[in-house]
Amino acid sequence: MRALFSLLSLALPLALPLPLAAQDWPNLDPALFSDLAGKPEHVEASFFLPNHADPAQATEALGVVYEWIEGSAGSTSIAVGHFSVMQEPVSLAYLGPVSGVFGHQPRDTAFFPERIELTMTTLKDDDPRCCPSGETRYSVDRSTREAEVLWSR
Repeated sequence: MRALFSLLSLALPLALPLPLAAQDWPNLDPALFSDLAGKPEHVEASFFLPNHADPAQATEALGVVYEWIEGSAGSTSIAVGHFSVMQEPVSLAYLGPVSGVFGHQPRDTAFFPERIELTMTTLKDDDPRCCPSGETRYSVDRSTREAEVLWSR
C-alpha cells in the first residue's frame, strides 16, 4: 500500500494541469498576424514562444507565423519576430523581424542576455521534402536579430 501511495504521489503532479496563470494568455494571434503576416487570412499556423509560461512574468517572446504562398500547392513561408510582452492587459510590442530561421515546429526557446536560441524541425540531406526528420538549433543575435546555426542533426 505504501508503495502504491508513493507511486501515486509521484504521478499526480504529472496529471495536473499547468498553474492557472500559465493558462491565462489572451489570444495573441491578431497581434502576431498584424506584424508577421502579409495576408492574415492565409496563415496556416502560428507559434508564440515567451520567456516565461506565466503571462505575469513574461517580458519577451518570439512569434512564428507560417503563411500559405498564394498560387502554390500548399507551400508556406515563415516569418519570425521578436516581441516585448506588455502587462495589464497582456499585449505585444513588435521589436522587429528575425532573419535566418527556417523549419517547422519551433520549440525549446532559451533567452540569454546576448542571444535567443530555439530549435526547429528541418530537412536532413536524404529527407524527402514532405517529411523533415532533422533538427537545427539557431542562435538569434539580439542586436541584429539575425540567426545563425549552432548545430544540425
